[in-house]
Amino acid sequence: MSKQTNKRKRGGKQMVSPESGRRKFILLGAGALAAAGAGAAGYKFGWFGASASYERALAAANQMLEQRAREIGNASVLIHAVRGLGKNFKLADGSSAVEHLCSRYAADKEVNGKRYVYFKRDAEVHENSFLKTFLEAGVSPTQPVTVGATRYTLADVAESGKSLFRCDALDLYKFDANEFRYDSNYKEPQGQPAGGKGELVHEHLPWGLIAFSILMKPGEAYWTNAYGEALNLPIIADRSLAEYETTCALGERELKAERTAPPNFRDAIKKYSCFGLHSVYGFLSLVRHGYTNNNLPERANRMLDLLTYRLKGDAEAINAEYAAAGANAPKEQVEAFRVRALVKHYGHAFEAINYAKLHKLTNFTADQQRRISDAEQSFYDSLVTMQSLDWAMMKNTLGEKFVSDIVIALGHAARALKLLTPQNPDTVA
Repeated sequence: MSKQTNKRKRGGKQMVSPESGRRKFILLGAGALAAAGAGAAGYKFGWFGASASYERALAAANQMLEQRAREIGNASVLIHAVRGLGKNFKLADGSSAVEHLCSRYAADKEVNGKRYVYFKRDAEVHENSFLKTFLEAGVSPTQPVTVGATRYTLADVAESGKSLFRCDALDLYKFDANEFRYDSNYKEPQGQPAGGKGELVHEHLPWGLIAFSILMKPGEAYWTNAYGEALNLPIIADRSLAEYETTCALGERELKAERTAPPNFRDAIKKYSCFGLHSVYGFLSLVRHGYTNNNLPERANRMLDLLTYRLKGDAEAINAEYAAAGANAPKEQVEAFRVRALVKHYGHAFEAINYAKLHKLTNFTADQQRRISDAEQSFYDSLVTMQSLDWAMMKNTLGEKFVSDIVIALGHAARALKLLTPQNPDTVA
């Protein structure tokens, strides 16, 4: 990422006060009142004032991620600390975060007479997200993973991940009421895991694509899972990318005219985790590891091209959405949620873009690079603004989950900032 220091204004629009009120603000994720004075701190940088440098943004991301991950210490923030700071990240007591995660959050179960080990869904949230993060961070396949007195390894988790994975490439929304690995509009009995149409596509598949593309060469990515179902990763990649392309098409015209991302596209893309940007990274991982079937490289290039427009278009939409939703809410409330959304947007987007640059998956044109460079400054500003907010008051008024979600976004932001540098957390021993 270029280290720009030129001052420029953010690409988004100034906040306005349309008729939408406090209720819509809450629906956007505000859930509780933000800290009084939080917005005032945000006036110092980026959106309201002087631009932040790359160096200052990186220092802010690292500091926030390291400090807050140790303070909160839940599985989600710790795996994202590994994402942004590397496999050697330590907890406050000096112990290994990787060891902690592998000794506390694994489980096993029997399917058709054989036992399989996996990380609990309530810990990793997205199926195979721990596995793919450990793989990319360079954690050893011999890393112990324990379930009670039973000792497994990360290699066992990888094999189990393949065996427990369920996806019908001909019907990505297929559902199994016993396993909750497929999807439907079926309403589960009280107390059962939440399902629903699109859960696999929107919430779990990208992490499997990343993990399996690392684990299996394209010519060997065909297997039978623990349920006796045949799986073909190239076909799953093709069908899931086609589904994603359909969603992207909703906003392509407006975005390529360098206008704000339209509401119909925003509504559709927000069904995907983190604005669909994990999906972008997942398809890039397939290309990175040699998957070329069904014109995947060319389609990934078109997806990346649209992403360079989304940098500005989605950011403008985020600003407008929170301005409209917070018309009757104090501006410090709107600011806290707006900046969190921007950090999530830019962090995930630049993680995908810099991953593509690192592995030479595309040759960005001058126009694409212009859009990227313009958005870099806004990315830096969002991180420095986030650091300036009153974290103690945010935790007390919005709750720990709000702060935890910020830390999760910071894991991707920190990694994005370092992928093209010697501090790349995937390569530090």
